[in-house]
Amino acid sequence: MSWEAEIVDGLLDAEIDLVTQLPDGAMGAVLEGLQESEVDTLRVEREESAIAAASGAWVTGERAAVMCQSRGLANAINAIGSLSAPARLPFLALVTRRGDLGEFNVAQVPAGYGLPGMMDEMGVRHTVVEEPGSLRKTVRMAADSAFSTRTPYVVFLDATVTGYGQEAQ
Repeated sequence: MSWEAEIVDGLLDAEIDLVTQLPDGAMGAVLEGLQESEVDTLRVEREESAIAAASGAWVTGERAAVMCQSRGLANAINAIGSLSAPARLPFLALVTRRGDLGEFNVAQVPAGYGLPGMMDEMGVRHTVVEEPGSLRKTVRMAADSAFSTRTPYVVFLDATVTGYGQEAQ
């Protein structure tokens, strides 16, 4: 099974109702799988909007996930730190990690490489997935953790999972 199918199955297992996302070539097959499974998807223009929509979904009784690149998550730090975390509005974030192994774009390095530390500083739990083998279970467990504790949870998907450079495109 592909890593993309593992994520789709993990999101279905976790009973995710809504996935907010920004365009990300690496996650294209995940989005297609979600649409085939009739999971509601919302394409947003800014990462902060993805966080706001996911937080709002919780208020209306739904469970949401956010999909973006690591640089996008860095753009949304204020929304996480000033809305989701203090108001205990949970969501699951699936983040394709840029800026680490195999990175070819120097502009991706500072935020991508430093994001796990930034999440630690904010008290946002996270895990880095380096091998796709247990991705379905990891996604489900991360979602369970987020929604049972009412806190955001971030799953970073390393380039060793998603491919890197030209492979990922």
